[in-house]
Amino acid sequence: MPDPTTGDRFHPTDPGFLQDPYPTHARLRREVPIAWYAPWDAWLVTRHSDVDALLRDRRLGRVSTDRPKAVDPAHAPFAVIQAGSLLEIEPPDHTRVKQAVHDVFTPRHVRALQGRIEALVERLLDDLEHRPEREADLLRDFAEPIPVTVIADLLGVPEADRGALLPWSKAIIGMFEPERSADAEAAAVAAAGEFAAYVRHLMAAKRAAPGEDLISRMVVMHDADGARLTEGEVVANAILFLNAGHEAVVNVSGNGLLALLRHPEQLARVRADPALLRPAIEEMMRYDTPLQFFERFVLEDLTYAGHAWPAGTKLALHFAAANRDPEVFAEPDRFDVARDPNPHLAFGLGLHYCIGAPLARLELGVALGGLLRRLPDLRLTGAAPRYHPKNVFRYLTELRVAY
Repeated sequence: MPDPTTGDRFHPTDPGFLQDPYPTHARLRREVPIAWYAPWDAWLVTRHSDVDALLRDRRLGRVSTDRPKAVDPAHAPFAVIQAGSLLEIEPPDHTRVKQAVHDVFTPRHVRALQGRIEALVERLLDDLEHRPEREADLLRDFAEPIPVTVIADLLGVPEADRGALLPWSKAIIGMFEPERSADAEAAAVAAAGEFAAYVRHLMAAKRAAPGEDLISRMVVMHDADGARLTEGEVVANAILFLNAGHEAVVNVSGNGLLALLRHPEQLARVRADPALLRPAIEEMMRYDTPLQFFERFVLEDLTYAGHAWPAGTKLALHFAAANRDPEVFAEPDRFDVARDPNPHLAFGLGLHYCIGAPLARLELGVALGGLLRRLPDLRLTGAAPRYHPKNVFRYLTELRVAY
């Protein structure tokens, strides 16, 4: 029996799919939950049980010695910021690097940041309330500044330098898109080179005048023992934390607030019962997952669910499709702020589970709580919100509201 393929079920560049991929996900889950898609040279995996199991399977990873990445010399600056990143390495290197930075993202350390986050949210809401037009783009004017400020503070990026972080990040994540253009590749490479050069400049400044921030700590570790943390690993993970530290929060905020505003009865439930704030945030992550899928490679020959995969096989594990699997979630296409249980996979699982998940949840809770408390008449305005034409990262171009 031939291996199943996506056939005519999957068209990742179709404008309709890019605006609403969930009907296609449902069909794949139902008809070919594990299917080969030749243009991406990858197996698409869409059921929750399979994505869950494969995320936990240590025979899969981000680095494949059987399928080494052929690096285009023109892409060398991008390859540099990937090498040594926690996202791209496996044990024992992953364990060593994670131990060097882990305590910054523990729940105890994160809770200590709550007062600073609350003060920041209140300042942003003050600015919104003082606008005579009572309109805003919630992404640019509220969602983006929160995680950028928090993660930049944690890493020790001076306030005057923060304006470049978002443009660099948006360009860099474009390289992860399987349908990227040559222009997107060039922009990602340029941003990677500029970002890496900036982090090295910042490392030199921290070496001369260290602070209590994470980059200062990583520089001290590197200088004390270069085998414990290399310079490349300091650069790669500073960029990873700055990118991932805001992308998740901004895009959960945008996608999730859109879902809330499109379901006024659910919004009313959260306003009426503050205890629903926490499950509402989990539902925002499940319902319209910002990281739609991510790739893993088979590290050793593997047979799974009747499929024989040699080492080097690439899998695209679809978090977003898994998060609407009716085998796990009752009425999965319904947005329910009280959903319980809610075993979504938005932060991944296993070795590469998002290290910043506690911080992201805290930021989202403070931001959403403040927004609903201070802006009781919040509503969508203008044209229907649109998503960027991306496959891996799903996020809005803007979120226009009146209040």
